[in-house]
Amino acid sequence: MRIKSLFIPVIALFLSLPALADTVASAPMPPDQVIEQTAKQMFAAVHGHQAELKRHPEALYGIIGKILLPHFDLNYASRLVLGLYWRTATPAQRKAFEDAFYKYLVHSYADGLLKGNYSEHNIQVEPWRGRLSATQATVRSKVMTGNRPPVQVDYAMVRTKDGWQAFDVTIEGISYVLNYRNQFGPEIQQTSLDALIKRLDAEAGTGPAPQPHGGGS
Repeated sequence: MRIKSLFIPVIALFLSLPALADTVASAPMPPDQVIEQTAKQMFAAVHGHQAELKRHPEALYGIIGKILLPHFDLNYASRLVLGLYWRTATPAQRKAFEDAFYKYLVHSYADGLLKGNYSEHNIQVEPWRGRLSATQATVRSKVMTGNRPPVQVDYAMVRTKDGWQAFDVTIEGISYVLNYRNQFGPEIQQTSLDALIKRLDAEAGTGPAPQPHGGGS
């Protein structure tokens, strides 16, 4: 499915956002520049190392795990994905879901990134026209796909004390948050939240476990 395959390079940008942490700490970088510059850094880190990382995928999981948490709003994304089920979940279930969902995403996207042939040249980020005082932003971009028409990709970002953090992406009108919510909701109804968490943990396999952090919106 085309949409599913495009989530891989797009989320790779999400996972690379913290690469500019030092810059953000001193002077928050506009969200469009964060996306554009970190795309280059992420793909440069993987380019030429696919064979090695395929043999040792845990190395890529570790890289992603190290740079993701400080600047990706996992808690906010998890709340949006679970929706009403977040409200009824216990604190322990919420934490367990965050951990399992994070490992699931890292495992899935790292695997797709290694199998793909992506580079910063595939991404064209449009200038952000928002106000400097804005607390939320939508960064629009286009993913070039060879001879096919470019695909519109919109990043939803929120400004926090740690700088701009990404929490959702919409590809050709399909939100990744809503996409997972629509998948997980029926599964929770048929089984339980605990069963979903167990499945995500099992499918994530050796994905890294997130550590507590103080980021977020």
